Amino acid sequence: MLEYKLAWLVENRVIHLQISGAYTLATVQELVPAVKALVDAGTAPVHVVWDMTGITKMPKNIREPINEMSVLRYHPKGGWITMITNSVMLRFAGQIATVFLGANYRAVGTFEEAIETLRRVDQTIADELKTLSTSTTDR
Repeated sequence: MLEYKLAWLVENRVIHLQISGAYTLATVQELVPAVKALVDAGTAPVHVVWDMTGITKMPKNIREPINEMSVLRYHPKGGWITMITNSVMLRFAGQIATVFLGANYRAVGTFEEAIETLRRVDQTIADELKTLSTSTTDR
């Protein structure tokens, strides 16, 4: 069973999404509208820190989950997606998904690397990101 946490890391600018367990199409169908609602409500560009380190199983056909994300395709408020994972397969799937979505993407190994990436690419939130502690990963 998949569990996830979805919240603002930086209010209206950076979404923090943590996923653990078996990643299924049903979960994607539940999760994508929630992510879209936050992006819609945010201030452009809205970035995502997507922590996939807890994933235990991926769908066999990655095309279906990617198709479910089509509502986010070329979203006018979309920013960078930083995926935290050490899985080569998840990095590749993330790369395919972000090309399809028209988003900038970077796979990293830790939460700290994700924050540093966003600090470099978006100076408007660099100070707010700098104040985050590593305890944020426990959200």
